[in-house]
Amino acid sequence: MKNLLTGLLLLCLPLVAPAAGGFAGVDYVFSTIEPDKTSGSADVDALQFRFGTWLNAERTFGGEFRAALGLNDDDINGVDVEIDRHYGGYLRGQFPGNVPIRPYGLIGVTRVETTEKLGAGSDSEDYFGLSLGLGAEMDMQKNVFLTLEYLRAIDSGGDEISNLSLGIGGRF
Repeated sequence: MKNLLTGLLLLCLPLVAPAAGGFAGVDYVFSTIEPDKTSGSADVDALQFRFGTWLNAERTFGGEFRAALGLNDDDINGVDVEIDRHYGGYLRGQFPGNVPIRPYGLIGVTRVETTEKLGAGSDSEDYFGLSLGLGAEMDMQKNVFLTLEYLRAIDSGGDEISNLSLGIGGRF
C-alpha cells in the first residue's frame, strides 16, 4: 500500500511544477462498479472536480488531480452500494490546443472508496489500481470547453470500475 501511495504522489508532482498554464473542471460521472465477489454490477453517480497543469508550452502533455463525491446508490444482489469518494492522479497527453475538438488519453492511479449496506449493517470497500482513459474536449469559448471521457478507473484482482463523464472546464 505504501508503494501505491508513493506512486500516486509522484503522479501528482507535475501539478506543482512550473507550467505553461493550467485547467480546472467539474464533471458528472456515471460509474459502474463490478466487484469480483458478485455476478452483478452497480450503476452509481459522482460529482468530480479536476485540476491540472501543462508541462509543455504546446499544452499537449500535462498532469492532473481529481477528487469526487458520490451522489447516489444502487443495488447488487440485495446489497446497496454507493461511492463515498474517489480520487487519483493522472498524466495526460492530447492533441494541440489549436484544434476545436481535442482527443486525449490518460494514465494514472485511482482510489475508490465505497460503502456497502445490507440491512442494518454496513461495510466499506476500497479499490485502488491503474487507470486508463480516453476523452475529448470541445471548445465553447476561448478558455471554456466541454469534455466527454471514458476512464477504466479500476481493473485489478477481478474488480472493475468504469467511469463515463460529461463536464465543463476552463483554462487559465
